[in-house]
Amino acid sequence: MKKFIFSAVIVLVFTSIVSASSLKGGYPACLTEDLFDQIVKASVKKDKRGWNYLLKNGCIITKAGIPISVLKTSWGTAKVRAYVGDTSIILWTNIENIED
Repeated sequence: MKKFIFSAVIVLVFTSIVSASSLKGGYPACLTEDLFDQIVKASVKKDKRGWNYLLKNGCIITKAGIPISVLKTSWGTAKVRAYVGDTSIILWTNIENIED
């Protein structure tokens, strides 16, 4: 019985590590949580100048299929590590941008 439980735990841990997430694309993502909050507010207020400024200064619109690791989620926001080639970058984005 102990071997079965141990095996089940190992399988669960392994499958949660292996399951890959990626970005859906088309959503904003920013280098800091503060910048992400700003771009969300600019979007809600339809502040085009603020939106354009942020897209040139720390925020991007994501492309689909970029592999990620989800580091933290809270209230609709996710902190992720996005992998591009041999490098990675920490981004804040909307949890709706995450595809399992």
